[in-house]
Amino acid sequence: MTFENIARWVVWYLKNFLQRIQLVMVMAKRLFQRVADEARPPAVLGRYGLYENFEQVLLDDLVESGAWLDLELKRPFLALWVNDEDFDFPDWEDPLIAIDQANVRKFAAMDPVVDLDSLRGMRVYHIEPYIR
Repeated sequence: MTFENIARWVVWYLKNFLQRIQLVMVMAKRLFQRVADEARPPAVLGRYGLYENFEQVLLDDLVESGAWLDLELKRPFLALWVNDEDFDFPDWEDPLIAIDQANVRKFAAMDPVVDLDSLRGMRVYHIEPYIR
């Protein structure tokens, strides 16, 4: 292969890779937007604008307001947290992680109650309701 062919392949590969990342972000945002819209009382998704951890702000808002969320959305929303690789062994010295850990457990204990261990290994599809 010539240098030009390699360069074209690399550009094509990176372009497709970036498109996939963008699609995943759009899909995830749809789940988070549904959670924010359907919570009672509703939450505001992205109220800090470009704050990169909008899902942490959403979770905190849901806990602070005592929001009720249908199990159809609450289970996959919490499954995203439970199935994160750092959930079982968090860095407790990071105050944001400590708050997130507490909020996940508080939100799971709120009505309707969700057993966090039952969510382990759950596949979450961000566009439509989850499929186990």
